[in-house]
Amino acid sequence: MTVSPQNPAPDPFDFERELYELVRDTAPRLFAVVVESGIGTEDRDAVVIAWGLAYEDGKAEVTQVGGGRRWRLEAADHVMRFVGRSEGCAPRLVWLAPAGDNGQGQEQEQAA
Repeated sequence: MTVSPQNPAPDPFDFERELYELVRDTAPRLFAVVVESGIGTEDRDAVVIAWGLAYEDGKAEVTQVGGGRRWRLEAADHVMRFVGRSEGCAPRLVWLAPAGDNGQGQEQEQAA
């Protein structure tokens, strides 16, 4: 005697969900290049000077705000070589939350 399963029909293939998961899982990470000023004072401030995409292989592409310059780099932190420094100012990378963070919006920071 053969026993048949309770639910013989498999769930239908959801192409849209698979496509979304593929895109989410392979998307580059987004980061900002930020320069802080007034460090250690109550006038502390910051400005975003560029946006970047970091790829799975470690390479990155960075575009200056306003479209002035673009860089293709071996690593995201290499952009710091092109950012000027002055007393009381500090450039750094601010990473936006990775995919799957459930929208908590927590940032990861990397000082230069």
